[in-house]
Amino acid sequence: MDNNERYIISVGIPVYNVGKYIQKCILSVLNQTFAGAFEIIVVDDQSPDNSIDIVKELQDLHPKGNRIKIFMQPNNMGCWAARNKVLQEAKGKYLFFLDADDYIAPDALEKLYKYAEAYDAEAVYGSVFSVNEKGEHISFSQGDMKLPLKVLIGKDKLASFANLNTHPTLYNFIWNVLLRKDFISKNNLQFKETRFADDILFETDMQPLIEKAVLIPDETYFYVIREGSLSNFQKRQHIERSEIEQYFHVYTYIKEQVRELKSKQYYETRCVKVMKYMFFIVCGAIHNHDKIAPKLTNTMIRDAMKHPVGFSELIRFKRYKAVNIGFWLIGALPPVVSVFIIKAIGRWKHLI
Repeated sequence: MDNNERYIISVGIPVYNVGKYIQKCILSVLNQTFAGAFEIIVVDDQSPDNSIDIVKELQDLHPKGNRIKIFMQPNNMGCWAARNKVLQEAKGKYLFFLDADDYIAPDALEKLYKYAEAYDAEAVYGSVFSVNEKGEHISFSQGDMKLPLKVLIGKDKLASFANLNTHPTLYNFIWNVLLRKDFISKNNLQFKETRFADDILFETDMQPLIEKAVLIPDETYFYVIREGSLSNFQKRQHIERSEIEQYFHVYTYIKEQVRELKSKQYYETRCVKVMKYMFFIVCGAIHNHDKIAPKLTNTMIRDAMKHPVGFSELIRFKRYKAVNIGFWLIGALPPVVSVFIIKAIGRWKHLI
């Protein structure tokens, strides 16, 4: 590729201890049907295994290996910092984030780009298909979200669709979204420092700002559920309390961010959804209580369920008033009573 040729798409891939998966991931990008110029930005987060050796071999041997650019972090800083490095180094008109243990469909970039250009979109969301490490389909919440074909042009159109009702209508991950880089730069969006879920925090900040979006039903991304991963508690025998506390911290940020949306028509629905997110996290923690060390206290669990909106405001809600007040009460009751109610509802909903 001529150094003067502009890249159309920059694919960002943070890499840490993914030697088992990285070749399939990188090849899924190198072998795209997309005819335009693209680059692959690999950020080595001081990976202790042979992941980068595999990337360098592809760089040397694959016909499109010169599209791969490797950047090394000064020390192991975490995925949030690696993704910020992608934002810093990307030269493409569009950005696409890909996790190193996942892979994309052969025509993913071609399809996403087609819609981005057709509608001058700031973001194009593809559908996700979740699989196990053998490539077999496995059901996993948002990892199987089949999106409708939808063009959402106008202020708050995307966010209103995402908060249409209390059920998931749009996943809140950052991968499998083709993003226009000038939109990211204009809004000074950065990944926040966190042990994990930096993509969810980024999407939380980004979603209300998007005014031109397209959703497509095509499954462009294969999300691999790894045994023992952070998102797969059921396969693990031990969970550090600090990990659960980090989840509480992440979703507390999401709860507090809702206060900035008070003027939006979807505000009352969003309040319910953010409380549901936290409720699911809390129920997961209770379900895995015996695996967590040190143990979570009732106060920690109750405090995680505090509603971001005051009671005097909630009673004026037009939508989902009762549910919001119910969540408010759970977060206001004495810890032992709060946890008792959470357990009762969680068992009723088969979450515990």
